[in-house]
Amino acid sequence: MGDILNLKYRLRFQNKIQFFVVAFDGIIKMTDNILFNWKENTSIYDAHPFFEIIRDLLQKSNEKNQEYTFVCVHFEDSSHVKICDVTICIDPTEIVIVIYEYTSKYQELMEIMQQKNEFAMKNKELELKHDFLLKKEEFKNSFIANINHQIKTPLTGILGFTEVLEKTPLSFDQKELINIIKRESNHLDAIVTDMLNISRIDAGRLDIKNEKFDFIKFIRDIEERYSLLAKKNDIDLEVYLDTNIQKELISDKARVGQILVNLLNNAFRYTKKGKVSLRIVKNYQRANYLSINFIIADTGQGISEENLEFIFDRFTRFHEDKQVTGTGLGLTIVKNLIDLMEGDIKVTSKVGEGSTFSLNLPFTFEIQNTKDTEKVKKYTLPELGRKFRVLLVEDKEVNQYLVMKILISNGSFFVDAALNGEEAIKYIEKRKYDIVLMDLMMFPMNGYETTYAIRNGYEDTTISNIPIIGFTAQNAIGEREKCLKSGMNDFINKPFTQEDLINKIAKQISKNSS
Repeated sequence: MGDILNLKYRLRFQNKIQFFVVAFDGIIKMTDNILFNWKENTSIYDAHPFFEIIRDLLQKSNEKNQEYTFVCVHFEDSSHVKICDVTICIDPTEIVIVIYEYTSKYQELMEIMQQKNEFAMKNKELELKHDFLLKKEEFKNSFIANINHQIKTPLTGILGFTEVLEKTPLSFDQKELINIIKRESNHLDAIVTDMLNISRIDAGRLDIKNEKFDFIKFIRDIEERYSLLAKKNDIDLEVYLDTNIQKELISDKARVGQILVNLLNNAFRYTKKGKVSLRIVKNYQRANYLSINFIIADTGQGISEENLEFIFDRFTRFHEDKQVTGTGLGLTIVKNLIDLMEGDIKVTSKVGEGSTFSLNLPFTFEIQNTKDTEKVKKYTLPELGRKFRVLLVEDKEVNQYLVMKILISNGSFFVDAALNGEEAIKYIEKRKYDIVLMDLMMFPMNGYETTYAIRNGYEDTTISNIPIIGFTAQNAIGEREKCLKSGMNDFINKPFTQEDLINKIAKQISKNSS
């Protein structure tokens, strides 16, 4: 069975291999002429220039039992080129040359390599295009930001001096011209602002910043603003606010306002008579997460059904009224902001009957702890017949001014201010203080490091036991515990009320005095 297999594979590959026996002078002594018709008794050196290498091998070889293999050698045979591997064996009495033809295999490999090279070149081309587009986008955004600054600076002057001019005695024609200047200037300002917002959204530079704010007041301020516009345009405005919505919510107040203002502006822009309504209701609440539905409806011109799918595209306007101004970017900005805030928006409309925009936005709120809702105990300063000396350690001048103004206005305190922990240490070594108000985030010595130095660096207990209240705007979870663990006596969040600050100071001074 083995002999049969051996014969089978020999027959399969025998037309791909040619043997030569060559004398040391280069004369072909024997060959089977399977691949090349190179005659016996002719010189191998005349057969092909490649075989000149044999001369060098004979000169360099010290022994007569050497074997050398060369790959991917191209031999021409009439009009064809054969790609072969060549093995040259230098025996003691003769030279044996074996030629293996791999033309088809090498061509396949070459095709694969070509494809790989083309793929690599394509990738490089795409990479270069990507870099080009990024640089182009960066230039565009930088250009728009610069244009925004360059246009808004003179616009501020135009609008400002227009208002000044308005207050001077003017004829009826002059007043009309002033109104035109104001209207067109405000329109230009809106265009530039919209372009800048789109540019920031495209560049991924528009962040959602969460803050706690009075949601009820926020909506009432919007209602007051548009009530004046509705009265001016002889349009009814209806605002409904669900009473089950918490007073204080957490979200990006500015972006929520931008969304509602854009939608309400659109509603008033395209409504000549009838009404505009704003309805705000709670969808659902889970723990401290709240979903709120906003519905802005109008009785304006409306939008045809075939155009609704394009309503949020850039520079899209479907109204033919030339008196209606707009950039065509307002709804694009609205959609992008809602997506950034992980909300959703839908629109329905009928031509001649009006449009309705319904959007859902997520909010969070703080869950009041029962301890937090308990009545805060009021403390009074002890009667010592003198004013109390406070060391304020704060690196922001505006905060220094605020705290100093609160304490000095109270009439019970002298206040010294240090810019950082190093200055604070120098102050307490020179003067006795009743309390230290310590900001946490300072350089080069922060509030935690300074507190540790005061608590552990002095044998004098009037220094090491001085009451310290930490305060910061960080508002991070566990910040109070971190302050107390570092050796501080209490902690207060920025912003704080005057009453809360005075009460905490009075509490610590009273405890220390007793």
